[in-house]
Amino acid sequence: MFHVHLSKKKRRTSFDKLVGVAAFAYPLSGLPQAMLVFQGSTDGVSLTSWVFFALFSVLFLIYGIIHKIKPIIVTNLLWLLVDIFIVIGTITHRMMY
Repeated sequence: MFHVHLSKKKRRTSFDKLVGVAAFAYPLSGLPQAMLVFQGSTDGVSLTSWVFFALFSVLFLIYGIIHKIKPIIVTNLLWLLVDIFIVIGTITHRMMY
């Protein structure tokens, strides 16, 4: 019989480290939109799209938690925060004006 011993802890490759950085950096790309929304610029912002983005972030966040995949957890947690900020900012701004 062929027997292979698998370590419980995998060695992190350079690509794993890159994905870890990207998991944090990628959601930051939504911050300029969030900043514009909170400055009152909601022209061209689709509230429906951002609500769906938030819902999908929740779905993928749960998936990442269930499967214990840190990059998916980090990315979708941060995206969820950005999505919520944009949704709240858009609703707030549109109610005021």
